[in-house]
Amino acid sequence: MDIILVEDKDSSLEIQIKYPCMNSQVQQLIQKIKSLDIKIVVSANERNVLLNIYDIFYIESVERKTFIYTKDKVLGSSKKLYELLDELKEFGFVQINKSCIMNMDVLDSVKTIFNSRLKATLVNGEKVIITRTYIPKVKKWLDGEAKLYEE
Repeated sequence: MDIILVEDKDSSLEIQIKYPCMNSQVQQLIQKIKSLDIKIVVSANERNVLLNIYDIFYIESVERKTFIYTKDKVLGSSKKLYELLDELKEFGFVQINKSCIMNMDVLDSVKTIFNSRLKATLVNGEKVIITRTYIPKVKKWLDGEAKLYEE
C-alpha cells in the first residue's frame, strides 16, 4: 500500500482511495476515515464532555452502570451497553462478553485460557476476557489478522 500526501493550501481536505478490489481491509479503512470526527457524550467530573470514539479502549457495564475506559481514564455514560454497541459496532467495536465491548483497534494479542475463553491484552497492557460465546465474532472481525491469535 502506497500513501501519497499532497499539500494544497487552496483546497479542502480530500481523501481518495484507489484499490484493485473491495475487500475487508479497504472497508475497514473507509470506516476509520469516516469516523475520525465521531464523538459520544460521556460523564466526567459531574459534567458532560465529548469523547472521540477512538480514544475508547473498552466499555463495561457493572451493576447497571456503564463505564468507558480510555488509555488512562474511566468515564461514565448514561447509555446502556447495547445502545453504545449499536452506535459503535460499525467502527470496530465488538462485544467480547455479556458486560463488555472492546475497540478492536487497541487489541494487542489474545491468549487461550481455561473454559475455552480468551484473555485479550490491550495496547496499554490491560487485560479483558473474551468468553466463548463471543469468540466467533472476534475471530470474524480479525479476518486475516490471525497472527494476533496465539495458542
